[in-house]
Amino acid sequence: MAPRMNDQQWEAQNGRLSPGEATARGLCWCCSGNGFLFSAFGGKQIKTRCPERCDHGKAKR
Repeated sequence: MAPRMNDQQWEAQNGRLSPGEATARGLCWCCSGNGFLFSAFGGKQIKTRCPERCDHGKAKR
């Protein structure tokens, strides 16, 4: 089993692109092509599907 990530490492899985950069690359503006969003709150690490319902990170057409 892999070691657990700390909260900062967990949230670093979110894309580093701005919404404009992601869109220019044909990726979802919200998740930067990940298809998921990563967050940590109250000691709990959360992974949720992109709320934009993108096609696995690709921008909607």
